[in-house]
Amino acid sequence: MTEKEYNMDINDLRRMLKAAAETMGTTAQALDDLEASGSAEASAIEAATAAFDAAKAEFEGLKVRVARAEDVEAAKASTAGSELNPGGSRGGSPLPGQVAKADDKGADTGLMVAALANAKGNKDQAVTFLEAEGHSGIAATLSGASDGAGGILIPRAQSTVLINLLTPRVVVRKLGARVQDMPAGKLRMGRVASAPTAGYIGENAPIVESEPSFDKVDQDFKTLTALVPIGNALLSHSSASVGATVRDLLLDYMALREDLAFIRGDGTGETPKGLRNWCLPANVRLAVANTPAVVEANLRWMVSVVEDANVAMQQPGWIMRGATKHFLASLRDPSGAKMYPSIEASNTLHGYPIETTSQVPNNLGTGNDTEITFADFAEIMIGDDQEIRVASSTEASFVDTGGNTISAFQRDLTLMRAVSRHDLAPAHDEAISVLTGTGWGL
Repeated sequence: MTEKEYNMDINDLRRMLKAAAETMGTTAQALDDLEASGSAEASAIEAATAAFDAAKAEFEGLKVRVARAEDVEAAKASTAGSELNPGGSRGGSPLPGQVAKADDKGADTGLMVAALANAKGNKDQAVTFLEAEGHSGIAATLSGASDGAGGILIPRAQSTVLINLLTPRVVVRKLGARVQDMPAGKLRMGRVASAPTAGYIGENAPIVESEPSFDKVDQDFKTLTALVPIGNALLSHSSASVGATVRDLLLDYMALREDLAFIRGDGTGETPKGLRNWCLPANVRLAVANTPAVVEANLRWMVSVVEDANVAMQQPGWIMRGATKHFLASLRDPSGAKMYPSIEASNTLHGYPIETTSQVPNNLGTGNDTEITFADFAEIMIGDDQEIRVASSTEASFVDTGGNTISAFQRDLTLMRAVSRHDLAPAHDEAISVLTGTGWGL
């Protein structure tokens, strides 16, 4: 090993590792082609095999060196704070932002997105910017990202972290919906449509045949896009806090749209079909009054209609607007006692957790109706491709939540478009019940 090779930093080693992997692929393909031809000379196959073995050995050697360098980098990062002076620098030089704390989980993705926005979507420039700002590890990760017509595909490991961070923000995910990986863009799962039967028989009597019947649940990718406006003044910085800010912007915009789709999507226009539209007609009810007796009868019906369908009730929960939760929490019986003190005490209703979201409408029916959804979320499946693609623009316009058209150029903003793909389906439709209430918290 030469002195130059010994002094290479971790980013050089990662690039060499990637090149070695590509060489392995090339030599493997050449060997496959020779063997498939059936007419290649033994010497040619022997040479191709030797070339593949050499490429493999080079790759394995570099993999060890990269792992060693990463261990060293992690060790240095873990002790970086011990040499800081009170001003937060070492020897008078600024310490590059570190993304290592638990609170900064996913902030590396935010820094990638911010760098891409700064570079107007040019990955190479974004990598150079990150390296110059001291984020060489993040730059190396981004350099391995693939790009295409739809923008830059954030590496899968970072995308998975970001998607997992959506769980506490998207109420359907938070209540325990099962997330399935859909790498091929389609997920088909069998489910029991009618269960087998069992019974008692007399001595020596034949056992009655019983067979369950099955049908399938199909999930296909639905593409979610979120436009995230970021101030250009913010993008001029490159600290861990900026990465966390951009991360939170991405999560907030994506979570709001996911909530709307997963709860009330109608399945048309390439959108997911949400819980309301998966719910069986017999499991939907309208409550035209909000007196204590009517409220209690309907809430008990919502739980009973699910439980009586032999749903396992492994992860049951409620989804409603915040105003509806507060209405129920303040409801009192004729004696003046609170009907549901558990709401304020433990955020539960009839023993099951409550999650609230503004994406549940309050203008249904004649204009003042809202919905409550109850489900066993262990029966709800989310298929997710675990990837996020981002693209940027400083010239585009967008419509804000108030319906106003905003010019990114005029406001000195950069618009980041985040794209992810997923779908939702219940294992059994009977696991969902929906109530529309009039005056249940407006």
